Amino acid sequence: MLLNSMKLWEIFRQLFFIAPTVLVALFASAGAAAAANLTELSIEQLLDVEVTSAGRKAQKLEDTATAIYVITQEDIRRSGMTSIPELLRMVPGLQVAQISGNTPAVSSRGFNQRFSNKLLVLLDGRTLYAPTFSGVFWDAQDVVLEDIERIEVIRGPGGTLWGANAVNGVINITTKSAAATQGGMVNAGAGNYERQGMVRYGGEIGEAGYFRVYAKSIGQDNFPLANGAQAHDQRNMRSAGFRADWALPGGDTVMAQGGIYDGNADQTVSTARLSPPATLPLNFTIAQKSGNLLTNWKHALSAASEWSLKLYYDYYERQSLVGGERRDTCDLDFQHRLLLAGNHDVVWGLGYRQTSDELNDAFVVSFIPPRRRDNTISAFFQDEIALANDKVHLILGSKFEHNDYSGFEYQPNLRLRWTVDERQTAWAAVSRAVRTPSRAYSDVRINVAASPGAGAPAIVLVRLMGNPAVQSEELLAYEAGYRVRPSERLYLDVTGFYNEYRNLMTMEPVTPFLEAGPPARLVAPQQFQSKASATTHGLELSASWQPTEKWQLKAAYSWLEMHIRRDANSADNAIEAKAGDVPRHQMQFHTHHVLNAQTNLGVSLYYVDKLPNQNIPAYTRLDARFGWRPQRDLELSLGARNLLDRQHPEFVSAIVGPGTSEIPRSIYGAATWRF
Repeated sequence: MLLNSMKLWEIFRQLFFIAPTVLVALFASAGAAAAANLTELSIEQLLDVEVTSAGRKAQKLEDTATAIYVITQEDIRRSGMTSIPELLRMVPGLQVAQISGNTPAVSSRGFNQRFSNKLLVLLDGRTLYAPTFSGVFWDAQDVVLEDIERIEVIRGPGGTLWGANAVNGVINITTKSAAATQGGMVNAGAGNYERQGMVRYGGEIGEAGYFRVYAKSIGQDNFPLANGAQAHDQRNMRSAGFRADWALPGGDTVMAQGGIYDGNADQTVSTARLSPPATLPLNFTIAQKSGNLLTNWKHALSAASEWSLKLYYDYYERQSLVGGERRDTCDLDFQHRLLLAGNHDVVWGLGYRQTSDELNDAFVVSFIPPRRRDNTISAFFQDEIALANDKVHLILGSKFEHNDYSGFEYQPNLRLRWTVDERQTAWAAVSRAVRTPSRAYSDVRINVAASPGAGAPAIVLVRLMGNPAVQSEELLAYEAGYRVRPSERLYLDVTGFYNEYRNLMTMEPVTPFLEAGPPARLVAPQQFQSKASATTHGLELSASWQPTEKWQLKAAYSWLEMHIRRDANSADNAIEAKAGDVPRHQMQFHTHHVLNAQTNLGVSLYYVDKLPNQNIPAYTRLDARFGWRPQRDLELSLGARNLLDRQHPEFVSAIVGPGTSEIPRSIYGAATWRF
């Protein structure tokens, strides 16, 4: 559990050379004028922030029995970041790495990859988790960051409330109500690798309603390769949308929102060929578009009972040389909360989701069948029982689901929260969660490589094949946490966990077969099977200190140990090494100082340990942002990222060609005008 002496020396050596830069920023800000109108949250206000992800109900952050971290709108504004994945770097226990300019890898507590399949991502209750490859198409996510109210991140299982695939965490992005975004806003920014522009306007609908509409455009240039040449990873996206909120008589509220986008993203994959060379990097462009519409109706039956009904429709399309996909999803979710017998806070609900796809086959990737419709029916129940004069809360419940891949699934949960006193909270939990099979694990055909045969046929084709009989991956998780406020200006949070995984996916050789051409070939198939297990354990620490009203410091450290074991009858020689796809140690440090009523300065320092399985060395990253408000309705900012390196690699994807993008040093200036 402890760092060895060499590791400590390496980390402190890195920090020693960074410290002067940070200290210069701190002392420069300390000498600024004292008067300021602060918009950031104090420690006490932060703990009073209401979150909904932990219990599918509004509750204070300090009243949750889970490892939860909240990125507030103020955190977003002063970070200078321009995308959701970049913002997620500040969450303790998350692994965030850039594969290419438009493709990140994001996971919680291990198992990081391009399509991280154990992390559920939601936007106002609409899932962004794509059932094709069990992950998120991050290159297609374009949220107006100024409209985000908060991003709630749960590290650890959330399957009891949110269902399958919320195995290692839940990211819940909540946007502001239309009432909170009245008037106009224009935002524009540009740097040496990206540019963005957005316009938004909000107004009233009668006496009880509000609306906002927006349009946005983003562009990102190619990142560099290690040899200095340009990668093939630029991205362009145009989007527009709306949101409307009504407060109706009787306490009802109705929300409706929708959006569309259209754009393209360049990518590179290593593709199989039936003529030499056996594999070849292929540059191609993904054309993508999408539309969605969501409504949410909340109704209060009494002071102790309320229900909500949410319905959304989502459509997206992705087309390229290596295949295409069209998908429609309809989702209906009902939830009821009621208080019983004075000490039972019950939340229960029902859900139904139907998703249908049409997949265009190519030589590299194909699906059998090319069209499929899947249905998921679910129900959940959770009861929070107040005991011992409301100091101890027992939380128990389970999710029950039936899907078309693995059939019936259950995900129980038992939690205990102890409010020691007004400054201390301790909690512990035992949970079961599942990651259900995706379309790819069941039905895909991927031609990986080709090579000359010893005789007839003359070609041997290596193919990765789905398996309709594949099982769900299972997790049994044990967690414990402690939060304490030693003073009004200091807050500490620590979480420890131990996880056991079963039925992890492996790639197993199966019987070769001949396939007609032209040209004829011998197919050497590898099939997805459930023949591995794993254990992970770790520690996550975070602290927030506010020495003065104008100065805030945050720090975090996470440690993760992974051990993956293949079954005795498994031939997958690569699965055990995948434990080296995540860093064992991560550290971060943030300082933000209000210099005076018009200016503020923020500095962030990150340390990420090496990835042994990918030969990615450890790196230290320094970001800074300077903000200036020359007048109340205008803000100008200048940000710099990766100040310590000209460029560095962060992650290698197995399906990308030999050229891997590196993350360059960059600057970004922006202006925001509200009217």
